[in-house]
Amino acid sequence: MISLDPNTGKRSGSTFLSLAARPSNGGAVEAPFITYKGGYYYLWVSFDKCCQGAASTYRIMVGRSKSVTGPYLDKSGKDMMQGGGTQMMSSHGSVHGPGHNAVFTDSDADVLVYHYYKDDGVAQMGINLLKYVSGWPVIY
Repeated sequence: MISLDPNTGKRSGSTFLSLAARPSNGGAVEAPFITYKGGYYYLWVSFDKCCQGAASTYRIMVGRSKSVTGPYLDKSGKDMMQGGGTQMMSSHGSVHGPGHNAVFTDSDADVLVYHYYKDDGVAQMGINLLKYVSGWPVIY
């Protein structure tokens, strides 16, 4: 994370703030996206490998914080800077490597948008709704 000048949209400093890491295994943390809902900031990221068709291992992870600068913790309380993250979606059935998601608020629910690969390796866009149970997002 880096601060931006609200007038220009350009960087207003040179200090980067890390919000998530995987220090024990060096695995990828990609495509960060922050949302705000019900007093919490949610940091959505993708773990592992994308763009390998049906062999992709991407998965959608989330942590939450009362502060936009963190720390972001998963449901078990593990800091995302220490490899934490609550898994929201991984490969299942004919959905392979879901990730690089975004979340937006529609008139009736928050919407999770992501890409994934079918069994034949063709890229697809997935769309699911989100609800929040005890302050944590649930995909439906």
